[in-house]
Amino acid sequence: MNYDFDRQIDRRASDSGKWNVYGEEILPMWVADMDFESPAPIVQALHQRADVQVFGYGRPPMKLREVL
Repeated sequence: MNYDFDRQIDRRASDSGKWNVYGEEILPMWVADMDFESPAPIVQALHQRADVQVFGYGRPPMKLREVL
């Protein structure tokens, strides 16, 4: 999977705690918040799961154990 990590997203106008807690003169290195878009396969997987419209407790698929 190719991904463009050089494309920056300006999140200062959003509800980003990373950018809105302190002033612009402070570089927010205190939080592991990403300033790039999530990869398309992750967004697609989230959409597929949300489309089910049931959010109870589930068990991880066996394939996850194989990957980890």
